[in-house]
Amino acid sequence: MNTPTRQPPRFVPTLTEMVDAPDLRQTKTHPNLEVEPLIAAICQQFHPLLAQHLHEFNARMQSDIELLVRQAVMDA
Repeated sequence: MNTPTRQPPRFVPTLTEMVDAPDLRQTKTHPNLEVEPLIAAICQQFHPLLAQHLHEFNARMQSDIELLVRQAVMDA
């Protein structure tokens, strides 16, 4: 089987890189802070990055499918 190898991502952000440090300090000083708003804030920070990665992945998949279909038509 002759499939191209995928390149691993050059950069994968970690949770600590995505969460703003002042937000974390604020939660430590307010122990009664609700968990759900914190989760929503973290997810909101991830959303643009996730959307970008999904867009790039979708473009690669469309390109890969086009190449596969093109090869199948040429081999038929």
